[in-house]
Order: sequence, then structure tokens, then C-alpha cells
Amino acid sequence: MVLHVAKGSFSDDVAHISFPTEVDKVRNEVIAVEEFGSWAPAYVIGGDGAAKVPASYIERDALFSEAGVQKLNQLAGLVDTMDLEAQKVFAGALMVEHAKCLDDVLRVAGSLDSYELFPDIKTDEELGRFLVDTGPITGKFVFAEEAKPYLDYAKIGAEQRKQLGGTHTEQGFVKRREVVQTQKEAGRPAFALTLVSPTGTCCLDLPASDDTLEQTKKALGLDDLGSAAIQGVEIDYPWAHLLPTDSITVEDANTLAECVQAMSKRELKMLGAVLEVEEPRSYYDAGCIAMDIDDYELVDGSEHEYAWNALRAAGASEDALEMLNGYTDFDALGRDEMEADGVRKTAFGSVKRLSAPWLRQEPEMGQTMC
Repeated sequence: MVLHVAKGSFSDDVAHISFPTEVDKVRNEVIAVEEFGSWAPAYVIGGDGAAKVPASYIERDALFSEAGVQKLNQLAGLVDTMDLEAQKVFAGALMVEHAKCLDDVLRVAGSLDSYELFPDIKTDEELGRFLVDTGPITGKFVFAEEAKPYLDYAKIGAEQRKQLGGTHTEQGFVKRREVVQTQKEAGRPAFALTLVSPTGTCCLDLPASDDTLEQTKKALGLDDLGSAAIQGVEIDYPWAHLLPTDSITVEDANTLAECVQAMSKRELKMLGAVLEVEEPRSYYDAGCIAMDIDDYELVDGSEHEYAWNALRAAGASEDALEMLNGYTDFDALGRDEMEADGVRKTAFGSVKRLSAPWLRQEPEMGQTMC
């Protein structure tokens, strides 16, 4: 980390101080600048690379004290490892936290994982449109297509920006990561049921072991959890709204939770896509889908790429594909291949079933779903 110290932005005498370093060296270089010509206090006017971000937050006093230089040395260790993306998050996070001093800068630099950057969002209107467009995935801000032309996206974005504690920067929208994300990463159960019996209420985190289920039965004074009333269901996944709101049993919910707990991020995304297509009528159906998740596949890439992959699978060489390129409508071929393979587009991506046709068939032209 290199900081530039001078009496002013247009000063002829500038000290370029590299950190980590020793306090005496910093003092001597700053004093030399201040005593050049007529005396005047010097301050940090900028820095190289990532050091530009915190430069304006570093007080003059920090350059003269042992504690201040130690903090700058610590900051150098954090700043020098930041890539361009991290620098953008760093700059936005300092604004989010209304940083005022070196201590604030250190605290933010040491917790960049607590913030996230959305580079394509730079206005309240763009934030509002993003929230509405991702509504089918997040389960929030879901509006009928007919209503979208009448929405005040800027107002939606402004209100949510305040609630999210975020800020717009030249690099994009920066905000703190949601608490639920941090809790989930720390191992917080993604499923929870609120069970009620004549003798009381109990919150059951899923998946639950046999011992936990036995303890829950005793706490509710029941011989069988199947006789408990399910008063509430909390599921911390973006496809939770695709699960049925009735036909829930503790056993079926626990089976689904066990399957979900063992899934990778890609499998969780695929599960959301399959649930959207299959529209399970019960948690038992959803559990069957989760147990059979290997029978599905997410389809990445464009129609053009799908056509190339289909031709490769049919035995076409790379040379043959290159010869056809420019003379073949690969997009049309890809669409036909996708239709033949039963590829369905969802809010979670395109997905297909490998072993058999989908359980819920698409309606024919002119038909409507009941």
C-alpha cells in the first residue's frame, strides 16, 4: 500500500510512503513535507491502486503515532490482497457504513464478505426493476405481468434501498448481505415447523433425528407427531413458494429436508426448476422429486450451443461443425432439439428430465391448465 502525503492536491513536494513500515520513517517523511517552504500541515492526498479507496479517511494524527502506523500496516495487509472487484465493494461498503476514520476503514476492510455488489444497478429505478424481475426466484415483489407497466420502479427501489441499507456508487449498488444468508452459511436449519397440540407449542428444526422427534412428541404430549397441528412452516430457500401450503406431514417435510441438506448449490437450483415444472401437490411428491434429483439436468448455454452439443453427441467432429458454421441455422436446430428433449425454461434456468417424459405435460395449443 502506497499513500501520497502533501500539503495540498497541487503541491510540488509529495511524499510517497509505502506500508507496512516503521513509525519513525513515516514521521520523518511527513515532517520533511510540512517544513518544505513555509510550514503547513500535510495530509494524505491519495494512494496507488486499492489505496486510493481509504486515502480520504486517514487522519494526519495517524501518521505520527505508533498506534496509527500499526493500523496503517494492518490496513496494508488487507488492501494489498484486494482485486478490482473487492476494491469496488470496499469503496461502496465505506459509504454504506458512513465511515469517518481509520478505525471504521479497518473494520470494513476486514469484513468485506459481509457486503455484496450489484454492478448493473446504479439507480433506484434499476434496483426496482431488478427486484421485480427476480420476484419469481426470491418470492418477493411478485406482480402479474399485466401490472408491470404501471409499477413505479423508482419508488420500489428507493424504499428497498433504505430497508436494505445500501447505496448507489459509480461501480454499482452495494449493500450488506442479508442476515438470513449469514445464518444459513453458519448452519442454521433451512426448514422449521411450528407444531401445536392441546398441551402446547413447539418449534421443530428439520431435518430432525429420531431422538429429536421423540423429544418433540414428549414435549407436545403426543404418541404420534402425525396428530400435531402444523401452525407454521418456514423454509429458507428461493423456491419455497412452489411447495404446497397444505398436505404437509412432519414425516414428509423431514424427508424433503434431509434430501435438500445433502444437495449441492447446483442441485438446489435444479430442484427449484423441477418444482416449477412439476407443480407437486404434496410434500410427499416434492420429496420424491428431491430423492430423484439425479434424473434431471440443468441446461446451460444458448440454443446455438445446444445444437452443437447435439451434433457432437451424434458423432459430428469439430472440423465438420466449423464447416457448417455460417451455413446452418443452429438456433433453429437447437430449439427443435430442446423441444424433442423436453427442455423447459423456468425462473431457475432451463431443465430437462433424463429418463422419461415429464410427469406434468405441457398443455397443447389452445388448451388451458385447470
